[in-house]
Amino acid sequence: MARRAGIIVSTEEQVQLWFGFFVFGAFCAHSWYWYIRSFIFYYKNGFDFSEDFGPKMSEFDDDDRFTAKPQEKFLIIWPLFVFMTSLFSLLLFLTLMGVLKPCIGCGR
Repeated sequence: MARRAGIIVSTEEQVQLWFGFFVFGAFCAHSWYWYIRSFIFYYKNGFDFSEDFGPKMSEFDDDDRFTAKPQEKFLIIWPLFVFMTSLFSLLLFLTLMGVLKPCIGCGR
């Protein structure tokens, strides 16, 4: 493990962390994008939730009973997605920067 400009560089131990960082970073950007677009859309419409906006969120594609309503998406699902993906991205970033130390092999 070598240290360059404050970043810990390792090949074997941190490949999984980098992969997780990019995956959660992509989900985080996607969540923020749709939450901000939804906020702008509903703000311009006076927070009228009769019109659905954004991607369809459903547990089962073939059953509409489990599809999230527009108000549920805006007030519950998108903030939850934004919070969780931001939290995981931040934790992975801090681990990659060396601020948080993962316990590799502690259970042995």
